[in-house]
Amino acid sequence: MFELSTDVTSPKILRRGDYSAYDALYLGDFSCPDTLDNFSSHPEYLVEGVEAVKLQGKKCYLRLHAVPSNHELGSVRTIIETAMRLPFDAFEVHNLGLLKMLREIGCNKPIHLGVFGNLYTDATARVVKDYGVTRVYPNPELSLKEAIYIRDQTPIQVLMPVHGKIPLVISETCFILEHSDRRPDTGCGYLCTREHWLTRRAAGGWSLKDTGRMTLSGSDLCMLEHVDKLVEAKFDAFYVQSHGESGEYVATVGRVYRDALTKAFAGAPAEDLADALREVGAFAKMGLCNGYYFESAGRRYVGRA
Repeated sequence: MFELSTDVTSPKILRRGDYSAYDALYLGDFSCPDTLDNFSSHPEYLVEGVEAVKLQGKKCYLRLHAVPSNHELGSVRTIIETAMRLPFDAFEVHNLGLLKMLREIGCNKPIHLGVFGNLYTDATARVVKDYGVTRVYPNPELSLKEAIYIRDQTPIQVLMPVHGKIPLVISETCFILEHSDRRPDTGCGYLCTREHWLTRRAAGGWSLKDTGRMTLSGSDLCMLEHVDKLVEAKFDAFYVQSHGESGEYVATVGRVYRDALTKAFAGAPAEDLADALREVGAFAKMGLCNGYYFESAGRRYVGRA
């Protein structure tokens, strides 16, 4: 009927988390190869990871690094070659060079284009589809109408983020480390395991969350009051962005959306979501927003009419 997915960075997080609300898990942190025990950087963890996910009866996708440098391509190739021998259901790529590498290796698995593939048009979707891409994550700046247009004109499956902070910027270097007192030769110290916020306090100020090599929105995207619109538009793949969030966040948000989507697909009448909104809103330090789905400023929140 539909698929609800989220992301898991490492074996430790996978073992400790409650993913019962999800149908599929994306393994790995695509933003930073140095993230602690990152599935995307450690081929020795892949067997444990995919077996654990499959034992839960879920689909398992592997995320590849979004912005690998030239000297990292060899290690990425090793990850791919290891993963091709395992029962992953798809690879997620953000980089056209890696998309070409997958073709050259003879990848026989479905490929998903991630958020930093910067997909804006159906023309691009058709190009990547020719390279084996079966699912795309449109650029977050696109509206709901534009996502529908891309899906229908390509045609291709579109992954619709429904909750979580919006990925905005990715870099080859770590912003947190560059602005710390650590010497380059002492390693990163995993400073990103603590929260870091970029805040403009002047009138009309804003806050963004920085995770090192990736910057996210401060507000949490929330489409809970609009799942009926997504269902009416015939989307069937939904995603909770949980990078850097707590296990409680992942479990609670997943449960709330599982319930809402199940009822929407069953054609149940709209119900009062006040309690559910309070549950997910309690995790949003900078509030909730609808992103750009309704062709307005990304920080705005529009409730159900």
